[in-house]
Amino acid sequence: MFENRWRTVAIPARNEEERIENCLRSLIAPDAIRPHRIVVLVNNSTDKTRARIEALKPFFPCEILVEERHYDAAHSHAGQARHDAVSLAMALSPAEGLIFSTDADSRVGPGWIRNTIRAFGNFQVGAVFGRALLDPNEADDIPAHLQADDDAELAYGALLERIGTILSPDAHDPWPRHSERSGASIAVTCEALAMTGGIPLIPTGEDRAFYAVLRSAGVPVRHAPDVWVWVSARVVGRAAGGMAETIARRLIRQDEFLDDAFEPALDRFRRLRSRIAGNARLIRRSELPRHHRAAVRLLARLEAWERRSLELVTIDRSDIEDGALVFPPPIQPVDMFG
Repeated sequence: MFENRWRTVAIPARNEEERIENCLRSLIAPDAIRPHRIVVLVNNSTDKTRARIEALKPFFPCEILVEERHYDAAHSHAGQARHDAVSLAMALSPAEGLIFSTDADSRVGPGWIRNTIRAFGNFQVGAVFGRALLDPNEADDIPAHLQADDDAELAYGALLERIGTILSPDAHDPWPRHSERSGASIAVTCEALAMTGGIPLIPTGEDRAFYAVLRSAGVPVRHAPDVWVWVSARVVGRAAGGMAETIARRLIRQDEFLDDAFEPALDRFRRLRSRIAGNARLIRRSELPRHHRAAVRLLARLEAWERRSLELVTIDRSDIEDGALVFPPPIQPVDMFG
């Protein structure tokens, strides 16, 4: 079903003459399922991005459409460019088409389109988010301690996601899954785009905001672990609030707190059990090892009881914070936090 749908890739590009060719070539790897059309929205560029694309067009096995725009200062941001690129791709696609979006400084991973289509079909979703991984050819430019910090953050995020799949299972997004919502790897049906109005027109964080809009509209979403792109490790980016800006800031001084998507494991447990939304408590980076150990202990208990009714589970702060975690004999029904 999904494999027969029209496939369009939308790419916003600004001053990317050095990287756009690698991006485009990654989409037509010999063993890849290729797009039917690539739409590149060149915006506010002062270099030869468009000329580089035009030179490639005769040698590509699929259509490449280049649209050039110049935004005024109030609209010259990532949200506007991605919104317009995706909207243009949708306007040129059939109603049942699939729209993919990535960044002009990225290279899609092997099977990017194939694995995305599989996720659409296997999980019957309206959107698929992939992972954004640092380009291995550029990762050495990032200090080892920052890479270690990022690895620790991702590992903790994976623990929270696994806890979430036990406490609040989602048939459309089961384990294994990830928690990234990066504009470097988004795919969405034209139907879902029509329901939501497309990418939000905000200066930064349009990718996360789009996820929120999808969920508010009731569109099922898959975070596919086998879908990824390699993103640039440069420190001078093209969009405010992007990855390059984050790397540059952390090179000067590491962020004191983790991303606000993370929270203490026990908070995640209580929030999901009560089904009450709320703002997550921020975690200090220096305290991440303690929170990680707590999450491991909590997950161990949940997995041990995964086949039981969670109504029987009693977990207290003392069970999962530093110190020995004792697995009791089969538990009896008790108050959750009595």
